[in-house]
Amino acid sequence: MDSYGLLLFILWLVTATGIVLFTRWLSRFLSQFKLPNDTRLLILIAFTGVLVIAALNFLWKQGNRQPTPPVAVAEVTTDPQQPNTELNLETYESATYPELYGLRQDMLTQINALHAFFGKVGEWAEQMPAQRRFLQTIIDLRWARQQQLRKAYQDIDRSRREFWLHYRTGEDRHVRTMFDDEAQRLQKRIQDALGDSREFQLAETEAVREHLRDAETLLKAAKLPKPKKGQRLNTVFQPYSDQRRQTLFAELTERQETSITSNLTQLQHEETQIRTKLAYMVEYQKVNTDLLETTNDLILEWNKALIYNQYAQYRLLFATEALEISVLLGLTTDSRDYTWLLKQLRELAPDILAQAEEERRVAAYSYNPEVDHSNRQAR
Repeated sequence: MDSYGLLLFILWLVTATGIVLFTRWLSRFLSQFKLPNDTRLLILIAFTGVLVIAALNFLWKQGNRQPTPPVAVAEVTTDPQQPNTELNLETYESATYPELYGLRQDMLTQINALHAFFGKVGEWAEQMPAQRRFLQTIIDLRWARQQQLRKAYQDIDRSRREFWLHYRTGEDRHVRTMFDDEAQRLQKRIQDALGDSREFQLAETEAVREHLRDAETLLKAAKLPKPKKGQRLNTVFQPYSDQRRQTLFAELTERQETSITSNLTQLQHEETQIRTKLAYMVEYQKVNTDLLETTNDLILEWNKALIYNQYAQYRLLFATEALEISVLLGLTTDSRDYTWLLKQLRELAPDILAQAEEERRVAAYSYNPEVDHSNRQAR
């Protein structure tokens, strides 16, 4: 008899003893009442019967229960070969197909560089509003280049991952033999993609070169661009903000471009003087209302001098900014296009200052009491 059978036998014994003791107690309890013998016997049989049925039902259920088997501690076996990860594929590819691996890394480097560019270009455009049109050209070129590289890389990466799946689960020698030809095809696919990328890069290089040429042309453009129909003279260009001017001036100072900064400093000094004069004229006009026409004519002359002063600063700052953005896009400072524009900027800065001062002199020497104001023609 096992331990469970012994426990069940003891349970039966205890139950039977309990029924007998309960019956004897109930008989003595009923004898205290003046009941007929048959009634007392009937009550005793009824209670005892109910108790016996309940006990038998309980014992029957216990007898049909299966003993709980002992919990077996399953032996945990660890596969010494861990699931293969991308790192395994990278290692295998670099060792077995080094040329494919190297070409693929070149492609990844370009994709990551383009991703980094798109993370920065928004900030550049915010800082340099004058360069936004040019930046949009670069964005369009690099976006097309990124899409072309990404599509090619997805196809190549899918093929190599399919190979790795079959290599790890199938007949590795057969899979390796089959993939040798596929590896050659993938190398050719990468080379073609990098070749297409090179065409985009050449187009971008030409766009940068053209932008620097435009900056040089602007340096040499002494006259303001002709306003379009209905356009005011002071809206043909957008002057740089004070904050941006200070930033560019600080960069030029750090590079010790004194031939540029000295002329910019003089232009900014003269701009302050012109604004002071204009403010005085406006206040003077409020008091001397009989000189309204004369004051208006003089304000127009000095406004024109102010516009040319700002235009001179704009030309110098635009060229400075064009050099800055070209470096951000990867142009080296020793490249021919960069050095040429910087040379032109240094040499033309004094001439640009002189052109602005000439317009200032026109306003400063505009007084001529012998001229009939009603017949004076605007310059």
